[in-house]
Amino acid sequence: MTKILDRAIEQAKRLPSERQDEVGEILLSLIEQDESRIRLSPEQQAEVRRRLATPPAPVPPEEMKTFFRTLTE
Repeated sequence: MTKILDRAIEQAKRLPSERQDEVGEILLSLIEQDESRIRLSPEQQAEVRRRLATPPAPVPPEEMKTFFRTLTE
């Protein structure tokens, strides 16, 4: 175990139990991502970064209501 991970775990042990669970879930999520067989190509990674840098404008509420209304009809 690295010194940083060891230090983080020692500090996490001092947190309230609910917070320890949150830290554990985050750590497990990171591990699961590394174990995933899904990998983005460099081009796909660049596209994700581009889209995150310039998110689309929010949809007006009335347009959202119309959209969801069509789903229930």
